[in-house]
Amino acid sequence: GKLSALLAGVPDAAEIKKGGGTRRFFRLNFAKSCGGAVPAVVCVYARDREENRYYAGIARFLKALGVPVPEILADVPDENFLVMQDCGVTDLWTLAQRGAGGREEFFRAYRSALASLAVLHTRGFAALEKLAAAGTPLPMMRDGFNSAYYRWEREYFLKNALDEGLQIPLAPRERAALESELAALADTLLALPPAPVHRDCQSQNILWADGAARFIDFQGMRVGTGWYDVASLIFDPYVEISPAEREAFFAFYCEKIGVPADAESRANLRRAAAQRLMQALGAYFFLSQKMGKPHFRAHALPALRNLCEVSAGTLPQLHALAQKMLSAEEKLRA
Repeated sequence: GKLSALLAGVPDAAEIKKGGGTRRFFRLNFAKSCGGAVPAVVCVYARDREENRYYAGIARFLKALGVPVPEILADVPDENFLVMQDCGVTDLWTLAQRGAGGREEFFRAYRSALASLAVLHTRGFAALEKLAAAGTPLPMMRDGFNSAYYRWEREYFLKNALDEGLQIPLAPRERAALESELAALADTLLALPPAPVHRDCQSQNILWADGAARFIDFQGMRVGTGWYDVASLIFDPYVEISPAEREAFFAFYCEKIGVPADAESRANLRRAAAQRLMQALGAYFFLSQKMGKPHFRAHALPALRNLCEVSAGTLPQLHALAQKMLSAEEKLRA
């Protein structure tokens, strides 16, 4: 098939080994129809994950909106692969590892990412409505955030991180109080203005190329609250970001979306961060304990520290649980 012909002669070393998913990525030179070859990345995906087929359509939508993404060079859903522009190997995580010397570029890259998120969050929903009104096919997307999805995220966290991971018992009364608090958290997030969100907006899913932050891995995009993306980025357990830096990024995003950087906005960010960190923790324990990817467990400790921080003073049941989990994880790591 087309895929076999494309990958013929691609050495094993050209495969990009990255991430926790099942997709495979290869670097190669892709011959464009206009002549000449360009550096490209081939993404090969399994049939069982329907959202992988949404990638190309979402990429075109984001590009039209003015959100930088790698250009789609070929989309062959019948053979479960697509070809996209190669934007290099430097992601935001890489920039964060360069220390004090590279902090200026780190700031530029994060501000670029946040500015593009602001475009997606403030103009994306209207763009989707305009497409629908014109009868233009919408990019295929997952169902939006709703009560069931938020419930799935918190149950994923409790099952994988708490019950089967750290194995901390909760009395029925404690679990009921926690569930009540987290259900109310979901209701609060659902009451916020809707926007298309990346859904996995962390440092390794944003490339830094040609002076612009370029998003990848957005196949899970859906309608939710923009604060979820911002929280995913600035409370990302993969990257150490100081409180002062977080505050600067928060204020920058608020300015870009035209809302005050006040107590209400800060509370929305912290609530969304709590929700996102629960999902991330569930993933770290699931991937490390059930999918043979033990390196993901290293991220549990910073994720739990961040969860303690964002739940303090606002989500007392979750805060108490996060502190217990952090203490247990620190003892295991001692």
